[in-house]
Amino acid sequence: MKSEQNFVRLVFLLGISLLTISLPSPSLSGEPPDLEERVRSIAQELRCVVCQNLSVADSPSELAKQMRDVVREQLRQGKSPDEIKAYFVSKYGDWVLLAPPRRGFSLVVWVLPFVAAAAGLVLVVVALRRWVRRKKSSPPPQIEPELLARVHREAANMGPELLDPEAEGPRAQLLRDQARFYADIKELDFDYQAGKLSAADYTELRQELEAQAASVLRDLELTPPPAAAPDAQSEPQELEPEATRKKRSARGWRIAAGAIFLVLFGLTLGVFLSQSLRPRLSEQDTITGGFLTGTGEAKGTQSLLAQGRGSFEREEWPQAIEAFKGVLAVDPSHPEAHSYMGLILARAGHPDGALMAFDRALATNPNFPLALWGKGMLLYRVKEDFSGAKETLQKLLVQMPPGTERTEIEKALAELADRSGKQKSATKKAEAGPTTPHGQRIQGIISVAPKLQAKLDSQTALFIIARAGGGPAGPPLAVKKIDRPAFPVSYSLGPEDVMMAGTAFAGEVHISARLDKDGNPMTREAGNLAGEFRNNPVTVGSQKVDIVLDRVM
Repeated sequence: MKSEQNFVRLVFLLGISLLTISLPSPSLSGEPPDLEERVRSIAQELRCVVCQNLSVADSPSELAKQMRDVVREQLRQGKSPDEIKAYFVSKYGDWVLLAPPRRGFSLVVWVLPFVAAAAGLVLVVVALRRWVRRKKSSPPPQIEPELLARVHREAANMGPELLDPEAEGPRAQLLRDQARFYADIKELDFDYQAGKLSAADYTELRQELEAQAASVLRDLELTPPPAAAPDAQSEPQELEPEATRKKRSARGWRIAAGAIFLVLFGLTLGVFLSQSLRPRLSEQDTITGGFLTGTGEAKGTQSLLAQGRGSFEREEWPQAIEAFKGVLAVDPSHPEAHSYMGLILARAGHPDGALMAFDRALATNPNFPLALWGKGMLLYRVKEDFSGAKETLQKLLVQMPPGTERTEIEKALAELADRSGKQKSATKKAEAGPTTPHGQRIQGIISVAPKLQAKLDSQTALFIIARAGGGPAGPPLAVKKIDRPAFPVSYSLGPEDVMMAGTAFAGEVHISARLDKDGNPMTREAGNLAGEFRNNPVTVGSQKVDIVLDRVM
C-alpha cells in the first residue's frame, strides 16, 4: 500500500514537472521584449556629444552609454520617441540630432537633393523629346537623280583610291568621305550577295549610304579646288559653303553651351551637398554651414582641434598649445579651444590666466561644459572661492544627464558644502575669540636672556609647565609644547592643556618654562635653558605671567 502511494506521488510530481517545462517562462524583468530595439532605434538618431559624427547607438564613450540609459529610462516612463529627442534637443540644441530638423535653413538640406534630381530628370526628358521631335519632323534629304546615278556608277566602278592622307582642307576631307562611302556600299553589296542581309535591310542601308554619298558629291561640286600656289600674304579664301559653315558653327556652340551647363550644374550640386552636412566645429555651431546658413566655415579648425585634443591627452603641452592657437587664429571666440587653453594654464600653475581663458569660452557659450567644469574646479581647489565654485558647478549640473560625470559634479558640490560650512564655523570662532572663559586661562610672554642668545638651537622644543600646589616640585598639572619657537613667544595655558582628563585647571599653580633639546618633557639634559615666573605662585586666570629663560641646566 505504501509503495503504491509513493508511485502515485512520483507520477504526480513528474506530471507537474512536465507541465512546468511545457509552459512558457514569464519575463523576469517585466520589460517589453522590444525595449532594447526601441532604445537603439532612437539612439541611432542622436549624435554623441563627445565623438566625431558617431551616433549614440554606435559610440563606445561613457557619455553615450549614459545617454542610452536616459533613453531607456524615459521609454520605461512611457514617453514617445519625439518627446525623448525633444528632451536632448533642449539640453544640447538641434545639432544633437544626426538628421537636421525639417525647418528653417536646415530644410534646404532635405529639399535640395530632390530639387536637383527633379531638375536633372526634366532636363533629360526635354532633351530627349527635342531629339525625337527633330528626328520625326526632319524630312529625308532631297537628292537629285543625277547625283544618285553618278553614285551608282562611281560606286560600281570604284578602284583603290590613292588619296593623300596628309592633305588638309575641306575638299580633301570630302574626298576621303566619298571614298569611304563607296567602300561601304561595295561591302554592303558583298554582304547581301553572301546572304548576310535581308532584302529589306539591304535596301534601307544602301539608300542611306547612297544619300550620304550624294550629299558629299554635292558638297564637292560646291567646293572649289585649292589654288596651285597660294600667296602666303593673301587673305584665305572661304572654301566651305556658307550654309554648311553656319550649320556646323551653330551645332558647335550648342554642344559647348550644353557642356558648360552640365559642368556648372554638377559643381553647384556638389557644393550644395557637401555643405549641407558637416562636422560640428564648436558647441554653438550648427551642423549646416557655409552659405546655407551664413555661419561660414572655420577652415582647418576640425583637424587642428583633433590634433590639440590628441596632444592634450598625451600631455604634449607645446603641440597642444600650438594646435589650439591655430584654432583661435581662425576663430578667436572658439569656446573649446579657450577651454583647453585654460586647462593647460591651470596645470602649468597660472590660475589667473586659466580663469581668463575659461571666461572667454563662457562669454561665447555660457553653458559650455568643459569651461564650466574647469572654472568651477579651479575656483574650488586653487582659489578656494567656494561660493563662486558652487555657482559654476551647479550651472553645469543642470545640463548633465545621469551618469559618471554627473556623479563627479555632485561629489564636488558635496565637498564644497562641507568645506564652506567648516570655513564659516572657523570664521565665527575666530571672531568670537577663545571659547574657554578668560578666568580659566594663564597668559604671558616667554623670552630669552641676552647672555644666553648664543645658546639658542632652532631645532629645540619649548615646554610651558604649570605645577599644582604652588611649588616648583609639585606634579605637572598642565603642559604646553611649542616646536621650534621664535622668541619672544606668546603663550596661553588652559583646560585643554591639563595632563589628566577630568582634572580642574584652577587654584594656585607654579609656572616655569624649559627649552628642551630632545623634545621630551620627562628628561633633563645638560644645556637646556630654563626659567620661572618671578612672582610664583599665580592664580589660574592671571595675565602677563612673563618668563625669562635665564639659566642653563
